[in-house]
Amino acid sequence: MIDIKKGSPWVFWPSSICDTFPENPGNKILSGDQYFHLTFRLTLTDNSEEQKTLFALVPRFTGLDLYKDKMTLTVTCEDGPLYINLPLLVKYQEEVIISLEHSPKEFFRLFINNKVIHEIDLKEKIFGLSDSPHILIGAGNFPKNDFNLNYTDFSLHEFILKDRKEVISHHKFEEFIFDKSVDLTGNLNFIHKL
Repeated sequence: MIDIKKGSPWVFWPSSICDTFPENPGNKILSGDQYFHLTFRLTLTDNSEEQKTLFALVPRFTGLDLYKDKMTLTVTCEDGPLYINLPLLVKYQEEVIISLEHSPKEFFRLFINNKVIHEIDLKEKIFGLSDSPHILIGAGNFPKNDFNLNYTDFSLHEFILKDRKEVISHHKFEEFIFDKSVDLTGNLNFIHKL
């Protein structure tokens, strides 16, 4: 487990460490034209009423924001962003499993505790494409950009990224090398603090 602290987000961007290492960086399947299933198991430790971004898939922003009485799923497609207001299902001090599933030309789904909360039909839409996608954990933007940060505090217990065939990145945050969380799959898809 890692404690994500306000102002200190983490990032899943293995190809930023070196574009040829690992051989098949896990973040590349988040490019918008491939299937992925992404899971975060976490416990919110921030009880403030400020807007909070749990995670953001960037540069084509797709993320989950928490507010006082609702949460908003933002999904950016090629024709622009969709903003979906949902009931607040991530509660202070309660462990929750949040998953995103993307199947090109089919659907984009948000799951909370393994239940489909919202589905977007992608038969007529294309999920936002990017050559170098990455996931910010605990922020909506890079601190250096100084806008849309929406920092929050939470404990991240587990991170899992799957393609159609297998788990390609799995973190329980029990082992670190040079401040990078070791990928349990052995695929070298590190998560590190910014």
